[in-house]
Amino acid sequence: MDRQHRYDLKHDRFVDEIGALSSKARANQRLLLTIAAGAVLIALVAFGVYFYRSTREDNAQQALAEAIDTIEAPVDQPGQPAPKTGPHFKTNEERNAAAEKLFKDVQAKYSGTNAADLAELFLARITVARGDSAGGRKMLESFIDDHKKSILVGGARYSLYQLRIDNGEAAQVTVELNAEMAKADPVLPGDSILSLLAHAYEVQGNPAKEREAYRRIANEFPDSPYAVDAQRRAGMGPA
Repeated sequence: MDRQHRYDLKHDRFVDEIGALSSKARANQRLLLTIAAGAVLIALVAFGVYFYRSTREDNAQQALAEAIDTIEAPVDQPGQPAPKTGPHFKTNEERNAAAEKLFKDVQAKYSGTNAADLAELFLARITVARGDSAGGRKMLESFIDDHKKSILVGGARYSLYQLRIDNGEAAQVTVELNAEMAKADPVLPGDSILSLLAHAYEVQGNPAKEREAYRRIANEFPDSPYAVDAQRRAGMGPA
């Protein structure tokens, strides 16, 4: 094989290798561009979902705020002038009916948001206020079952215990709450359980146990939102 032929063979192999590498590079470049484009698309989709959810939650919170303003609006009193600003109603029934509609709107339009969950608890409260304790209890029990990890479930549990105490189950609830107090990880904070126990003892006509529960709140949970009222009810005076 002469020198020129050997050179041509080497040249051909070199061209072939470069061609192959070039083809691989182009293929890899296309792959990288595809991956990059896919990553950008995923990021855009993720941002879009986040923006949608964030905007939806903001809108839900605004609608919820309107409903809360309504349920907390004053009722006109005979001989007193009506408020010049904000909503006001002639009767509790009128106010509750208006608020109920707004809370239901939050649920219907913004299901899955924190605002919708809170609206559900307000609806349970309105149901109880209307005299339908059984209906309110069912709503609270359903909320607890469906929202075990929600930050609102504690409030639902507290409301359910309170409802049961006020509807003839004070003795049974007392047993359950004392059992919870003995646990390392109770379903409610200790001060909340003691507040419920005090109420349960009051309903059962046991003032000594009632005062004891309030004293425990004042002594064991001095920073509790129940502490000031607990001191007063326990006859301890201000701290």
